[in-house]
Parts: sequence; C-alpha cells; structure tokens
Amino acid sequence: MATSEHEIRHGVKILLEKHGSLTTKEVKQLLHTVMPFDDDDKVMSSTRNEPLILQRIGNVVSHQKNKLQFYLNSYQIDKNQKPAVWSILRGLKSNNTLQKISPEEEAQKKQIERSFKPRQIDWDGINSSRTELGYEGECFAVRYETTRVLAFAPEDLDRITHLSKEQGDGAGFDILSLSDDGNTRYIEVKTTKGGLNAPFYMSENERQFFLHHQQSGDAFIYRVYNFDETAKKGCVEIISANELFSEYEFDPINYKVTKK
Repeated sequence: MATSEHEIRHGVKILLEKHGSLTTKEVKQLLHTVMPFDDDDKVMSSTRNEPLILQRIGNVVSHQKNKLQFYLNSYQIDKNQKPAVWSILRGLKSNNTLQKISPEEEAQKKQIERSFKPRQIDWDGINSSRTELGYEGECFAVRYETTRVLAFAPEDLDRITHLSKEQGDGAGFDILSLSDDGNTRYIEVKTTKGGLNAPFYMSENERQFFLHHQQSGDAFIYRVYNFDETAKKGCVEIISANELFSEYEFDPINYKVTKK
C-alpha cells in the first residue's frame, strides 16, 4: 500500500529530529532512511519525472495553505523561502513557546549525525527479531511516559512516538518524547522480569547513540524491571546517559564473525 501524506508527515518528524532543518529536496533524498517505501511508492508519476513517493512529499508543501505552518506540534514548513524549509521546533504548545531550534543546536545535531551512523534497518525482520517481553516493556514505558507528560503538557501528547513500533529499531532508541522544557527526550527501554540489578543488554549501535548524547543530557534508559507479563506492568528506573557510563559496566559478550 502506498505511503500516504499523513504517514510522510510523521516520518519527517523523525527525520528532522536527526537533522534539525532540511529543504524539501533534502527531505526527498533522506526520508527513506527513517521509513520504508514499498513498490507502489516507487512507481513513476504520470505528471512528474519522479517516483510517486517523492511527488507526495512535494504535495505536503504544495497543499499547505499558509506560508508558515506547524505539524504535529513538532516541526514547521516555511514556504516563505524557496525551496521550502522544514525545521524541528522546541518548546511546549500549552505554553505557546514553540520556536525553531537555535543555529547552535542545529549545528550540534548535524555533528552528531555525522559521527553516529544508525545501522540499516531490516524492515522485514523488525517484528520477528524483537522479543515479546521487550515489546510489552516498550508499550508499558509509552504508557508511563504518557502519564508523565500529561502532568505538564497535555496538549503535546502527540509528540510521544513509539519509534521502534512505527519506524523500526535501527535508530538507537525506542521512544521519542519531551522533557518539561519542551526539548526532545530520547528513550531506550530495557525490560527484565528480574529485579533492578538484573543485567540488561545493549547493542553497539545503542551504546554509540548514548555515547554521542552523553553531553546533551537528552537520552535516557527506562529500566523496566520486575515486569509482570500477565498484568503488563512493572517498575521503572530512569537512567541518564551520564549515569549509564559512570555507574554501569559494559561487558562485550558477542562477536560478529566473517570469513577472512
């Protein structure tokens, strides 16, 4: 089934969290890195010399009635510039403080993007590779996070995104949310049936993501423990990236082996 404009708008949210600001041309070049395109998307347009998916991305801009418009309480498209510029926003809708990120933050995002390369997402293997316990733990963390954000920003709940469910698990984190100042909060969920001291596992991709976000203070492990699969409930310990590297040990236990 072809990707709709609605799905494109949600995918762009993830893309802009990585890059900060992009032109329409850049969105067309990069959107495939955060969402899958199927065969219907790749059919050539009958009216433009480009695949239908690229035409639909352009349609998001052309169908926008205002020169400047917000989407999903998360980003704006500015048609006052040519080509149009898509930019991530910060702040809280409820406090009317949504604003474009600063040039300094945008530069930091681009630096992180250059240094951190998410692994290529295996879209076909996503559901089969993730354990039921891990998925249920993520869903519990989304409910936990919804309750937390509801207390200070009820109008911004649509900014919470279960990324690993909607876009795949190659980004280095599972959930996009927001802190009480409206800045992005990146959440990786680690679930065990055992207690808080039971070990959990991280991929090298996840470790690198948290390493690159250690100084920015916007990445957290939601350590879900004593998880009851029947009740679908557990306890939560929130671990910052700084705490992860200062208070926890990393023991390598797996190797990728290839023929010389």
